[in-house]
Amino acid sequence: MTYVQQLQAALGLRTDGAFGPETYAATMRAMGKSVPEPKAALAPEPKSVPVGAMLYQGKARYPVEEIVVHCVATPPDFMAGVSTAERVAEVRRWHMRDRGWRDIGYHWLIDRDGTVTPGRAETEIGAGVEGHNAGVIHISLFGGFGSAETDPFERNFTATQDAALRRIIREVCDRTRIAKVTGHNQYAAKACPGFSVPDWLKA
Repeated sequence: MTYVQQLQAALGLRTDGAFGPETYAATMRAMGKSVPEPKAALAPEPKSVPVGAMLYQGKARYPVEEIVVHCVATPPDFMAGVSTAERVAEVRRWHMRDRGWRDIGYHWLIDRDGTVTPGRAETEIGAGVEGHNAGVIHISLFGGFGSAETDPFERNFTATQDAALRRIIREVCDRTRIAKVTGHNQYAAKACPGFSVPDWLKA
């Protein structure tokens, strides 16, 4: 403490531990001089929030702008009595061992009870539609065995799957600017996903 600060402390004046702003102010007041009020700290500028985020896939960074819906084409009692994780592992085995893919083709899978399980990372290109995978999120529902592309959703899938599919679509739309949601049967002559996605979305 400096000599000036010792005198100020003896007089009951507030000082710093070093010759800082409070010691300076006390000295100025003791000399009968005015001390300007300290300026209030400026509030930080708010960060600009981008309107709509965007996911990119692969080294080429394809913008993710579409969701394609699929079905696993399994019967309702497929691998009954085991966990969703075990069913997903079986689908992964089909894709890797039987088709020679490096991983499961779907990004998300939805079990009969509505459980949603991740497959490939959303930032990786999937393998759901031949020639149409870059910039696409593939979501697949367990069920759909023997279905037709004109079937209503509820003929082959559960109400909990309906709710889960709508929820995951909304969540993906929160992560990237999805321009369209389609079904596999809009790109190939097959029943998958076992219903008309455009009609289901309207409902």
